[in-house]
Amino acid sequence: MKVKLAYPDYIVEITEKEVFLFNGRLISAPLDEIVEYATGKEAVLPEELKKIAIDIFTILSELGFEDVLSRYYILDETSRSALA
Repeated sequence: MKVKLAYPDYIVEITEKEVFLFNGRLISAPLDEIVEYATGKEAVLPEELKKIAIDIFTILSELGFEDVLSRYYILDETSRSALA
């Protein structure tokens, strides 16, 4: 899996295990940390990635990557039905 997102000031690339943000410099973090932060848990992340963590979670959900998300986040029945 590889997903790319374009923002006005940077580009984000999401792989199965890592997220890369290019804004004149390379910033990266493990996907599991991003998902944990997006779901309300504490995570050590650069501010740039904290700002878009929910976008990453949302786009993976919308594109049907439930299998990827479920590796890092236990989906309850409400979450599963929302993703369907």
